[in-house]
Amino acid sequence: MCTCTVCGGSGIQRVNSQRFRTCIVCLGTGQISSALQSAPLNHQPINTQGLANLTCQTRRVT
Repeated sequence: MCTCTVCGGSGIQRVNSQRFRTCIVCLGTGQISSALQSAPLNHQPINTQGLANLTCQTRRVT
């Protein structure tokens, strides 16, 4: 678990000078589960098999 960066861990977001609301990202807990965080781009699985079968149909212009 890590601290929510949207609300700073308070669980509350300021809407304007007199209005507040529950943080939508952490649902008011102030903490974000590691399962909700996206993986860094260098850790994303690469689907190279699908790329090998990719085709593009073209038409000839005369």
